[in-house]
Amino acid sequence: MWTKTSTGSVRVTGWIILGPLLGLWLCGACGPALTPLPPPRAPAPSEVAAPAPAAPVAAPPNAMELLRQRHLMVPVDGVALDRVQNTYDALRDGGARRHAAIDIVAPRGTAVLAADDGSILRMGFNALGGLTIYQIDPQKRFVYYYAHLDRYASTIRDGSTVSRGDVIGYVGATGNARPNTPHLHFQVLLFRDRYWEGESVNPFGIFEAAGKRR
Repeated sequence: MWTKTSTGSVRVTGWIILGPLLGLWLCGACGPALTPLPPPRAPAPSEVAAPAPAAPVAAPPNAMELLRQRHLMVPVDGVALDRVQNTYDALRDGGARRHAAIDIVAPRGTAVLAADDGSILRMGFNALGGLTIYQIDPQKRFVYYYAHLDRYASTIRDGSTVSRGDVIGYVGATGNARPNTPHLHFQVLLFRDRYWEGESVNPFGIFEAAGKRR
């Protein structure tokens, strides 16, 4: 408050009371206090747009020639070229789907070999293929799919670099394979971002060397 001195000047006193009152008045003028915003709400399933279906992959006209240039090895140790059977067009599931792969029968535990140089994209498991490996060639044109493995080689991991003839696994009957018929399911796919969905290419007649581990 203000008081008048003996000389007639004005002196301000009482700031202990007026200070807090002034602060309250100023804060009231600024509106309500700020609070953190809530995290954004996750959209309900019905609000999420379904992804567009992937367009079919068209095999380049020179796909077979490019594959031939890879000089593939039969990917099972000790299997000669004339023992490889063309099971590519065999029907599965009562004729509902084409096999689109080569089955190489061999005793359980026989070494599975890298058919080509390249690197391991993924080691995993699925109901059909059981223990599986996806490998890609150095030029990233083809993906090699090895399925029904009994186990993996201890030397490989996702991302491992491999050379043709390296042991990457062992023949088995995991997945939907018949337990009494161990074999390697070997498939060649055209590489794409979703590499497991590339169009299949028949490698029968492309192999140039019998299976021989390094």
